[in-house]
Amino acid sequence: KVIEGNLDWPQVPFYRGVSTEEAKDGYSGRRGISEALYMSSAIKEMVMKGETSEAIENQAKKEGMLTMIEDGIYKCVQGITTVEEVLRVVTE
Repeated sequence: KVIEGNLDWPQVPFYRGVSTEEAKDGYSGRRGISEALYMSSAIKEMVMKGETSEAIENQAKKEGMLTMIEDGIYKCVQGITTVEEVLRVVTE
């Protein structure tokens, strides 16, 4: 819901950090990217049954969960951070 639904990837604006006197590397402050799993009744039942983590993740995504990389890309499109910074953080 950050961009228009009819845009393709080449039309989505992504940003780069700009060096300033206060932020030589183009980054100022810190912003978290996260992945949180809401324990819905459906997911709780899957856990109790011993379902695979892949199956639980698929259900969580159906319920609206964003993975860490998805949350990072979401923040890139908003202009909060850059793709390079997200990839650096999620691959550490």
